Amino acid sequence: MHAPRKFKKAFMAQLLLSLREAGQASKSMGLRERRDAVRLSSDVAMALASARARPSAAALRSTAWARALVARHAAEQRNEALLRRIMGGAGYEMAAAAARVRKEARSRRIVRRSHWVCSGAAGRKRRSSLQLAAGSGGGGGGSRCSAMAAARRMVRARLQVLRSLVPGGEAMRGLSLLSETLDYVVCLKTQVELLQCLCKGSRSQLG
Repeated sequence: MHAPRKFKKAFMAQLLLSLREAGQASKSMGLRERRDAVRLSSDVAMALASARARPSAAALRSTAWARALVARHAAEQRNEALLRRIMGGAGYEMAAAAARVRKEARSRRIVRRSHWVCSGAAGRKRRSSLQLAAGSGGGGGGSRCSAMAAARRMVRARLQVLRSLVPGGEAMRGLSLLSETLDYVVCLKTQVELLQCLCKGSRSQLG
């Protein structure tokens, strides 16, 4: 994880540059398009700053959530012009390539999941778990197995929620998912604080 002060400084610098590009590109946009442009600018600034604020040994490698977040925006054709202004042509091409890879990987996961469900593997696995819990002996053995199975289901459910919240989380497992989630939450908190500061500054100038 990066140092908060270093990240905040890098984020603010990148955010101002991104918003300036968004402002120049949004002259012909409607209100909703301008809102989306601000959101894109803020997300891309956060992702780029997260890589620049990392320790020198890891500075060349951005976090998985940052790459996934930029790729998510690059996957939408309507964002191409603004992303090229913010990231440059080479940066955009890398993000677009990553978006294509993510789309292909997601398609493969959907196909595998469909095969698994259609083959009846899910039902067989559930039945075998129930049989194991029932046949693990009388007394407290069965209840212990049931409690362990319930705990495992709860952990899997909560990890699935994290995967749905963190960009790129569907491909993360175990400790890497927790580490990326922590880093992403810290960055989101900083994003909110900086945007609030910019809003307060704008109101004071208008007032």
